[in-house]
Amino acid sequence: MGLIAREVERHGIPTVALSVLPAATANTPAPRNVVVRFRLGQVLGEPGAVVQQRRVLWDALGAFAVITRPGGVIELPYRWKRSTYVDPLARGTGVP
Repeated sequence: MGLIAREVERHGIPTVALSVLPAATANTPAPRNVVVRFRLGQVLGEPGAVVQQRRVLWDALGAFAVITRPGGVIELPYRWKRSTYVDPLARGTGVP
């Protein structure tokens, strides 16, 4: 994923890559990397868990503002089936 992301960025399009495998991310880092400790193949979360998926995607997009150096990595704090998620698009949540 990192190789593709770097090529896309070379053409002026910013990218952020999500990963469940920190070691693989370290070997071929994208310009911006977000690690989520979820199951392989389910980087946004559990099937059908719309609020969870939306929260992870919202926070991953926030990496554009947080990661300031090429190859930077942040790890989201969520754990499979152990976290409570606030829908970033729900009215009155106070989420930016």
